[in-house]
Amino acid sequence: MSTNDVGLTALVVDDELPALSDLGYLLERDDRIAEVITASSGTEALQVLDGRDVDVVFSDISMPGLDGMALARVISRFAVRPQIVFVTAHDQHAVDAFALAATDYVMKPVRAERLSEAIRRVVRTRSETATTASRGDGAAPAPPAPAEDETIPVE
Repeated sequence: MSTNDVGLTALVVDDELPALSDLGYLLERDDRIAEVITASSGTEALQVLDGRDVDVVFSDISMPGLDGMALARVISRFAVRPQIVFVTAHDQHAVDAFALAATDYVMKPVRAERLSEAIRRVVRTRSETATTASRGDGAAPAPPAPAEDETIPVE
């Protein structure tokens, strides 16, 4: 499958309508994205994910209720999970994001060139997973499981 035939289904999650619209617009302009679905909260995103398959979730981190990091923790427990790309104005969450096996971390305001790089990484990861599965080695390797005993620092 060539890069142009990828046809990814993307879910965009952001509580700010302008950011949600802008990111959706940029994704729709990319040939590698077949469909863009939007959700204005982490809870709405889970409802979407419960009803359909999604290849990649582009999620803000700072949202009321179920924020982007909590959403990623839930998604990390899915048997077949979409890739996660965080799209945020907050760089202090990057280490935690990659600990949750995020594919990429894009800073707002989103530039089309940077978003294109994030999509390239999603496509590459998807291709590597498909190659591993097609070799007959069994299932593609699962992402590392979250630690059973999570430590939360408190001042």
